[in-house]
Amino acid sequence: MDGIQNEAGGKAIIDAQPVGCGRNADELKRLSEESGIHIVASTGFHKLQFYPDDHWVYSYSGNDLINVFLSELHQGMYIDCDNSKPWKLCKSKAGIIKAALDCGEMSNSYRKLFAAAAEAAKQAGAALMVHIEQGSNPNNLADFLEESRVSLTKVIFCHMDRAENDLEVHKELCKRGITMEYDTIGRLKYHSDFQEASIIAQMVEAGFENQILLGLDVTRARYIRYGGWPGLPYLKTHFIEDLSSAGVSPSVIQKIFYDNPAEIFSINN
Repeated sequence: MDGIQNEAGGKAIIDAQPVGCGRNADELKRLSEESGIHIVASTGFHKLQFYPDDHWVYSYSGNDLINVFLSELHQGMYIDCDNSKPWKLCKSKAGIIKAALDCGEMSNSYRKLFAAAAEAAKQAGAALMVHIEQGSNPNNLADFLEESRVSLTKVIFCHMDRAENDLEVHKELCKRGITMEYDTIGRLKYHSDFQEASIIAQMVEAGFENQILLGLDVTRARYIRYGGWPGLPYLKTHFIEDLSSAGVSPSVIQKIFYDNPAEIFSINN
């Protein structure tokens, strides 16, 4: 975590790495305590390419998966996982459910995982945050989640600013209640920050200012602490100026940075 995040004004951060896929619950707890920043951890699942063939994410039934996700939200996160099962809960709980939509048609394995994630989200009143891969079909996923009776107002589709170039698709998803998460910021191999700010300004102009979240989707090479760029504070120290230049008002910037995350990441019991 970048050391100047508090100085930039950040008070909370979402960690999107789910159970059984490299997440370290104890380290998240330590980092939160030492930095004074609230870390919202994830349960759920990532793209299946990140799991070996003998991983429990394949062998567990839908009910088993629901129980894992709900246990992490209500009791505490699993701090020891191997390929056969998750085990040993800690006291720190997850706060959201992470899921991942891969390219191509949704396989039976993904259907099982998404059905379990949707049911856990319904029961817990937690946000369901979905990685959207380029070449996937977010509209079909929205249909699937709606049929699963999960509240689409608690669903977040991530990376939409590079996963789907047609903003009409974004707008149609927002009309259904889904929140867009945009994080192609400081990632010039995709597009400039000016273009990113323009995407957000167009969505605001279309009336969806309450359904926009921002992130950075950072890797080790992008953390200041490891000598990378742009670092976590970049949203607050640089990109706000780009939003202002694109015509996004201070009141809407307040919504995007504070009000929208506070609303959607709350647990609705």
